[in-house]
Amino acid sequence: MFYLGLLGALSGLGLGALGLLRPHAALRLVGLGLREGAPHGVSEVRATYGGLFVGMEAAILLGGEPMLYLVGAAAWFGAAIARTASMIADRIVNGPNLMGTTTEFTIGALHLAPLFLLTA
Repeated sequence: MFYLGLLGALSGLGLGALGLLRPHAALRLVGLGLREGAPHGVSEVRATYGGLFVGMEAAILLGGEPMLYLVGAAAWFGAAIARTASMIADRIVNGPNLMGTTTEFTIGALHLAPLFLLTA
């Protein structure tokens, strides 16, 4: 179970590293672009898609405590729930949103695996 949590944290760390180090690639991955005359948008991508995820996942990995994985699970499930609500409210059920939701739920579930060690 620990290795599943590790896989989830490393997946999140990898996606965060993409946002931090390759912000334009991260934007393409999620189907977004920068607005002309707003160069600070790159900083926003590096901070939000990069630094936030890298910081959270690094804290989980370096902390080594199973309960830290709950924070990662909450973040990923929160994103999946918000995306699902958006698909319903905004009537945007499409391939990219379904793939995003699946990815977020999967990474969230992987983060929960180490918590099962506490109950075993």
